[in-house]
Amino acid sequence: MKSILTSVLLLFLFSFNSFAQPCNCSLEFNYVKDKIEKNYAGFKDKVNAKTEAIYHKRTQAALEQSQSITTSAQCIYLINEWLTFFKDGHIQIGRNRISKEREETKLQERIQAMERLSLSSQELAELKNTKGITGIYWNEDSTSRIAVIKNKTSFRDYAGVVISSKPGKWLPGQVVLSLKSIKDTLKGIMYDRYYIPTNVLLQIKGNTLGTFKREGSKQSSAEPVGEAPVASKSLSTKTLYIKISTFNQLNAKNIDSLFKANRSNLSKMPYLILDLRNNGGGADFAYRPITPYLYTNTFREIGADVLSTDDNIAGWAAIATTNGLPPDQKVFISNVIKKMEQGKGKLVSFSDDSNFSLDSVTPYPQKVIILINKNCGSTTEEFLLLAKQSSKVTLMGEHTAGVLDYSNMRGADFSCMPYMLYWATSRSRRIDAGIAIDNVGIRPDKILRPEQNWINEAKDYVEK
Repeated sequence: MKSILTSVLLLFLFSFNSFAQPCNCSLEFNYVKDKIEKNYAGFKDKVNAKTEAIYHKRTQAALEQSQSITTSAQCIYLINEWLTFFKDGHIQIGRNRISKEREETKLQERIQAMERLSLSSQELAELKNTKGITGIYWNEDSTSRIAVIKNKTSFRDYAGVVISSKPGKWLPGQVVLSLKSIKDTLKGIMYDRYYIPTNVLLQIKGNTLGTFKREGSKQSSAEPVGEAPVASKSLSTKTLYIKISTFNQLNAKNIDSLFKANRSNLSKMPYLILDLRNNGGGADFAYRPITPYLYTNTFREIGADVLSTDDNIAGWAAIATTNGLPPDQKVFISNVIKKMEQGKGKLVSFSDDSNFSLDSVTPYPQKVIILINKNCGSTTEEFLLLAKQSSKVTLMGEHTAGVLDYSNMRGADFSCMPYMLYWATSRSRRIDAGIAIDNVGIRPDKILRPEQNWINEAKDYVEK
């Protein structure tokens, strides 16, 4: 249950691209600070005798800066910068992923709050011939065309304005990049497809700004990664390919159905390529259908503890009411909540260290290649720690994200702005055992380069 998220609903007060009273950045910053200090399972590890003075100095500086901030973009940038102190990918600013109705309301508020700029056809034509930073760019997956223009404010030197985008991404005229020039980098914010601002640092190299590529320049030969929730195909008579884009609980049924549909292939084809690239996690139960095909010997799992606070208890209670949650998971959560209620303010056992075995080893597949990259995190890493214990499995690609030791995110609405704050409620016992993976990741057995076709490399490797 690594990233099934929930919310505590709070009052929203906001005006277009600026704060409405009584909402202001100082209040928002203090609200976020209070939530993290009370509820984040890693707070006492991160703010200790060695780091406490640094933490308080950084916090005081951020609070002072917040008093002069008047826009949401600047405020989110400040809060995100402050949150980097914890170096934890399971502290995030995001959206409501539980209630569709609540998320739709917040989405419209975020869209209305975004800055817009209009560019004339002449201005766009002139950008085609510019050099340096300004110009027209395509984003990483070539779904959006962005005009990067000089637009100096106290917060930025450049703005990225949407020219066109595929449905469901961004809207024309929206300012999705606000960037300040610092030596050979651009630092600032970028909005994602849900209109959530995230802090970015874009390297300026030739015709690229980070992952943005100038229109007309030579495109990368890197193999595109599919976005379908699940997919499968036979690459040859020997090798089956299965893609899983997310272990989100809403995709659990799709994963189960896919493996049932491929039962015949899995029972006779010697090789399986499991593509988990860009799979950022989800819920542990979602990968249950896969483990029998990997199993060769007893799996060892290291347990975790959960921090008991009123906010964390409320978050777990809300999870138990979500659609698509298996009955056994509801029972599990109910038992966790009981333990939390009896141990307020403490870390209580979330899961025990355990060994588990299956009745038999499936003869096929004989070998399993799992493709991984830097965007694999959370539950996906939990799955990989199990998979690595199988003699059938070889990991190929690049290091994973390293976002797992503090996990099981729960959250709350911001007090004013239309975003959610998420934090990790659990702490793995890997930390005390000295085998933590946060900010390190899981290393592949065979490293692949971005310009290679990873699927072909995996097929050639396993069939050689």
